[in-house]
Amino acid sequence: MSIIVVGSSAFDDIETPRGSRKRIVGGSCIYFSLAASFKTKVNIVSVVGRDFPKKTIQTLNKRLISTEGLVVKTGKTFSWGGKYNSFSEDPETNFTNLNVFESFSPEIPDSYKKKKSILFLANIDPVLQNKVIDLYEKPRMVGLDTMNFWIGSKRRDLLKILRKVDILTINELELRLIGRKKSLHDCMRVLTEDIGIKFLIVKRGSGGSLLVTKKSFDWVPSYPFCDVVDPTGAGDSYAGALFSSLDIVPFLNTSVIIDSMVYASALSSFTIESFGVESLLKLKKKDILKRERELRKIARI
Repeated sequence: MSIIVVGSSAFDDIETPRGSRKRIVGGSCIYFSLAASFKTKVNIVSVVGRDFPKKTIQTLNKRLISTEGLVVKTGKTFSWGGKYNSFSEDPETNFTNLNVFESFSPEIPDSYKKKKSILFLANIDPVLQNKVIDLYEKPRMVGLDTMNFWIGSKRRDLLKILRKVDILTINELELRLIGRKKSLHDCMRVLTEDIGIKFLIVKRGSGGSLLVTKKSFDWVPSYPFCDVVDPTGAGDSYAGALFSSLDIVPFLNTSVIIDSMVYASALSSFTIESFGVESLLKLKKKDILKRERELRKIARI
């Protein structure tokens, strides 16, 4: 089994209350694939410039992450800079340089299409997300992430792709922006009943995550003992862990998704304990399993 992830690969400048780093490797594809690689094979579809480190690509390949769909173009890699004034708030964006990502037109290699893979559409333009799902005719499962910018600027295209999604992972602000209702409950009903999302996962940071369907509502806590250094990439590594866990099960239901959410909460808690992907590169399976067991005791799952 395997996962195809379509998204960004980037350089990040990050400032948090715990310090700062410049030009560290990031992007949704990188965080997602590294997190997912502990359980399954990942196939990246993304674009970088010639300044992207060859060493990073070699590191991905050693983790059985295919970079055949990672296009290297003349120019500079997408870069972003942000500042966290506190860990409870979204970061202030200092700059966004799209560079080669501005003309990104994702293509899925034939070698990826031969496999009955999960397709995960990371946080990119909904126009591109729609294009990708048309390119890949019969994915085993479709997951998607988005952000407030796309919700506001490309709402029609976003609603179109949402109707083709099995699992949507968003945060509480994004839920409110899509639902356009006063209460969270009513916003959830818009997504699950009006739009038809089968499984809605709402990430709430230290408040854990919610799994919502037409007929059920479940909560999984976050790991409470981690030492927060840099929240960047937490949501992408959560998604990578979640879908890698789902990739090894034969079918989807509420129970297997809750189990996968516990695993995702455990793994993503390591991501925020250092800058960028540092923790993911050093992480061992035994450490993930230990934290997952602790979280299951706390959650009584």
